[in-house]
Amino acid sequence: MSAAANPVPAIAVRVWTMTTAGLDEAAVAPWAGLLDATERARAARFVFSHSRIAFIAAHALARAALAAAAGAPPAAFAFAAGAHGKPEALLQGRSAGLAFNLSHTNGLVGVAVAAVPGLPLGIDLEPVDRRAPMEVARRYFTDIEIAWLEGLPEARRGEGFFRLWTLKEAFIKATGKGLTQDLSSFWFRVDPPAIAFAPELAGRAEDWSFAQRIVHRGFLVAIGLCGQGACIDAAWRELDPAGFDPAAGLGW
Repeated sequence: MSAAANPVPAIAVRVWTMTTAGLDEAAVAPWAGLLDATERARAARFVFSHSRIAFIAAHALARAALAAAAGAPPAAFAFAAGAHGKPEALLQGRSAGLAFNLSHTNGLVGVAVAAVPGLPLGIDLEPVDRRAPMEVARRYFTDIEIAWLEGLPEARRGEGFFRLWTLKEAFIKATGKGLTQDLSSFWFRVDPPAIAFAPELAGRAEDWSFAQRIVHRGFLVAIGLCGQGACIDAAWRELDPAGFDPAAGLGW
């Protein structure tokens, strides 16, 4: 009998998403109390109420998720800018030993957490029931991605566009470099999700792993990480804001 192949190592990533439609500022006021002064000041700078609500909800969810991973109270965390300005979670002035990333869009907030310090981890989410903005695709996508998108039936192009977009955003959020990176210098295969790099980039595609899922019956979520060949073992949890209490814990 031949020896079994070595299993591919996996990195556990917990993903929590929560809808925000229908929330008002009174509903998120208790959550704002968990945020630190810097976060509350950032929330206050938003002109529109829905932007403040999304910011507070996303940051409260992130604190609750970090608390679940670290076994510390949600309000105990502080944040410092790490590489390329990407936030790092701190406990008592030291690294919490966790990787995390958060995202929000109209109607949904989400956070991904892994108990791997320094892990490049990114999450992005978008509503899926929108038309494909082909003018944006032609500006930011590669010829390979555009050809795949244009090959889809018209009715599926909106979802196809946002599958590509969320994967690209998850990657650039994982690196922390944001839109300073040329979106046409890398491209994606969607099913199963995998990245490829232009020759001028130093990245190795085999170091990266991605996962994607439709949640809450209408939002696409993509996560990505640089795990040096490890795959993602993702656990997804959809939350109802009516039952969300950051202080009560989320479970890990």
